[in-house]
Amino acid sequence: MTEKPLFNTAVIIGVGLIGGSIARVLKNRGMANRVIGVGRSEANLKAALELGIIDASLPADDAVKEADFIVLCPPVLSIIPTLKAIAPHIKKGALVTDGGSTKKDIVERGEKIAAGRFVFIGSHPIAGTEKSGAASSFETLFENHQCIITPTPNTPAEPLKKLTAFWRGAGMKTVLMDPALHDTVMGAVSHLPHLVVFALVNTVSEIDGSENLLNFAAGGFKDFTRIAGSPPEMWADIALANRATMLEMSAAVRGNLAAIENAIQSGDREALMRMFKRANEFRGKLKR
Repeated sequence: MTEKPLFNTAVIIGVGLIGGSIARVLKNRGMANRVIGVGRSEANLKAALELGIIDASLPADDAVKEADFIVLCPPVLSIIPTLKAIAPHIKKGALVTDGGSTKKDIVERGEKIAAGRFVFIGSHPIAGTEKSGAASSFETLFENHQCIITPTPNTPAEPLKKLTAFWRGAGMKTVLMDPALHDTVMGAVSHLPHLVVFALVNTVSEIDGSENLLNFAAGGFKDFTRIAGSPPEMWADIALANRATMLEMSAAVRGNLAAIENAIQSGDREALMRMFKRANEFRGKLKR
């Protein structure tokens, strides 16, 4: 717990798994005197209030007037429209960040909207579960995970220091990264795997007797396809927000799959062994 709160009033827009967990950290670790929730679902906000995740819920325009820290946690394609709508009401000097899984477009447009009146710095806390909603949030969600912060040459030093202190206070290891590089990196190790798994599960579901097939699904299938349980709305937005990278990497996957198909068609066991071994060795470099 910090001796002095980093923020007086914090506002969380989108009090779901990520936003709710951020609110819990701010409250329970003494990093904000007051935490206000904003969202579309009255039922979800009511649950957040009853669980003590937030101190109050207000309409967005009213909430941000008194906030010195604002975290935007709606679906990724809604982040900039939300920021545009509340920007005239944000008080001068406030620090605004987001929890989106893509960064380049959000940071570019976010800084333009802020226009020096308040400070926008992109964040991507790499943590989560397949669950959603305030009731699914928990204070230790971020412990021992990484948060990528995406400052630019326009980012003031003091707000960046404060944002970094917040994420570290949440238990995260912080990394500073260029917004465009972030989208390439996350496209490869997070966004692409989700697309592949969605395609795989849909393929299995289209096989005759697919419901019966699930009775024979062992740990490998369950582990590999776990992420197909992630919220469709969130991942549709991410795929579109990181469109260029996704199309490039999807084409690369099709190329590798075609090479495997060709080796199977020609009965080339040596080619299959080479491709499988290369994947096996690269996977072996993954840090536990």
